[in-house]
Amino acid sequence: MSYQQPIVDKVKTKLAALKASLLSIAGRVQLIKSVIFSLVTYFMELYSWPISLLKTIEKWIRNFLWSGEINKRKLVTVSWKKVYKPYKKGGLRIRSLICLNGSFNLKLCWDILHSQQDWANFLKQRVIRKNKSIRHHIYSSIWTNIKSEYDTVKENSFWLTVNGSHVQLWEDNWCGEPILDYFNLNHNDISNFLVFVKDYIRNSQWSILDDILIQYPDLRLLANQVTIPTEDCDDMLIWRHNSNGELS
Repeated sequence: MSYQQPIVDKVKTKLAALKASLLSIAGRVQLIKSVIFSLVTYFMELYSWPISLLKTIEKWIRNFLWSGEINKRKLVTVSWKKVYKPYKKGGLRIRSLICLNGSFNLKLCWDILHSQQDWANFLKQRVIRKNKSIRHHIYSSIWTNIKSEYDTVKENSFWLTVNGSHVQLWEDNWCGEPILDYFNLNHNDISNFLVFVKDYIRNSQWSILDDILIQYPDLRLLANQVTIPTEDCDDMLIWRHNSNGELS
């Protein structure tokens, strides 16, 4: 909270200084979007915000919009949830700061997973083990706030396998769904098997042990659906809900 409090104080000062009583509702909406939201969202790209602070700012915005003063509440007949809606649905297109904060957390988690910068690699080495998020707490002003989004990223993504060094054959989604789910297995069933896809590739071709194929014959069919590229580059995590594979 110490990172955001100066920004909150600045938002309060700006809202208190604006002469909203001389403006129409449309003018107040424009001030909120152009001044307040631009200030807050800039810092949301860097840090997650506590819900308590966001609720406070939204209260100030609500009072400013309807009464012209941040501390003066006015009885209104329009639900604030309706205000969030687009113009064509009867709203004012003022975005929820709480929802916006969650979106930025998801995007920051996605960017960190894809970044090869030193700071991102250092953080990933601390918090990710075999493509899974650690469960114990570590001190991190970034990871503490976005770790809850890691599972969301994994559930809505799939791996484009290249060299297989980052993809777990049994637990990651690289061929439509995790192999673990496809065969309805548990972790004890695969405890003696090699973990990563790279362990089942030889000379850019699939090389799965016969003992495994005897137990799970459909594994050959699933693997053959995935073409292994010959170029030497890293595996890629693809967002399944966008045609270009990027989370935007």
